[in-house]
Order: sequence, then C-alpha cells, then structure tokens
Amino acid sequence: MAKLSFSVHRLRQSLMMAIVIPVVGMAAGVGLFDNHSAHAIEGTELNASVGLWAPLLPDIEAATTTDGESIGTIVGLRGHHRFEGYRTSIEGGVQYGVTDDVEMFGFDALLRDTWSFGIGDLSAGTGYSQMNWKQEGAGGFIDSDYRGAKVVGGWETAFGRRPLWIDLTLGLYDLNGKYSNVAGVVQAEIDEFTTTWGLDIKSDVKFFGIPGRAVFGITYLEDFTTWKGGAIGTDDAVVLTGALELLVY
Repeated sequence: MAKLSFSVHRLRQSLMMAIVIPVVGMAAGVGLFDNHSAHAIEGTELNASVGLWAPLLPDIEAATTTDGESIGTIVGLRGHHRFEGYRTSIEGGVQYGVTDDVEMFGFDALLRDTWSFGIGDLSAGTGYSQMNWKQEGAGGFIDSDYRGAKVVGGWETAFGRRPLWIDLTLGLYDLNGKYSNVAGVVQAEIDEFTTTWGLDIKSDVKFFGIPGRAVFGITYLEDFTTWKGGAIGTDDAVVLTGALELLVY
C-alpha cells in the first residue's frame, strides 16, 4: 500500500511537471531558438547540458518529516563515437543533480547499434550504469546507490523540419540503501534488486547560433530507500528533467 499511496500522491505533480517543463522550454525557444535541418549522429560528438531537475522522492520520517519533493539544477557531459562504416557506436555520460536536500551523481557507458530506414533510424544498446543518491532530512541522511546495467532503445526521425530523438530506457540495478544519523553513523542498511524506466525526448535547436538540443525526460524508480518510523525500507520515486544540451565538440 505504501507504493500505491506514494504513486497516487505524486501522479498529479508528475503530470503537471511533465507538462510545465516542456511548455516553458518551448515558450523560451520561440525567442531564443532557431530550427535547423536534421543532422545524423556520425563520427564523434561531445555535448554539455544544464537544466532544471525535479526529483520527487519519498519523504523522510523520523522525529520530524522532511518532504522528498524538490527542484534544482542538473548538469551533464555526454559523448559518443560512431565507427565509420559500422552501425555500432560507443557512448557515455556523467550527470550531477543538486537541490537543497538531494544530490545525485550518475554515470553510464553503452554500446549501441543503429539501423537506418527511410523514415528514421532505429537503435538499441546496453551497457554499465550507476547512480549515487544522497538525501538529507529529519536529522539524518539516506544514501541510495544503484549499480548495474542499462538497456536502451531509440528512434530518430523528423517532426516537420525539426529532428527528434526518442529514447526508452530500462535500468537493472543492485540497490544498496543506507540511513545514517547526523554523526555519519549508519543506523540501517538494505540491499535488493530493482528496476527503473525512462523516457527521454530530444529536439535539435540553435541557442544564439550554437547547435544544441532541448532535452525533456522522465524516469521512474521502482525502489528508493526510505526511513519511516525508525525502519528502513523502499518506495517508488519519479524524476523529471528539462535541459538544454549544447554541442561542444
């Protein structure tokens, strides 16, 4: 029942944020962004990103209750290399997100194959992925460390003259969760297998003449470490992202 109540409680906010972030980004794009024709992701590319980040996490409940919802900033660096004459590419990236109460560091390294069709490109791949979360509140700290594999499937096409990338992701992780007091002493620990699901949508833009992409994403975490009533456990969580990705190489 905990997961169900959490999901229902977050559903309205998740849907609102999923609408607000893209609308705000597109509205800003009217004055700042110019469309340009699609370009294939060939050769080597390196992108830096910055944007808004909204982790909707479970509350921490101890002597007091700390709200798990917050909004902050996320930055990232992502690159890939497509081997000439082959369908295989190597890609990887790092991300760092921070709010008043939450920090997250993420890393992944993937191999992806791409098949070209007349109406777009279909891709699929897999590789290593990890996320390290720290949540502060109610006189203590929660660490949620995810290590495992990520499976990705993508579709590149064009909507009118605007190029569009859609990625669906599945994360398969070993979750190690800890609750520590203010002195840093671990009070409880949990280990279990869990999954995550994600959707990322990218569209080519130019930001003051610099090639880039608008990025909107939503990730569902089936299990995130919780501390309620003096006991450690897990509950689900949702993470929303709206960012601008700029081509740096």
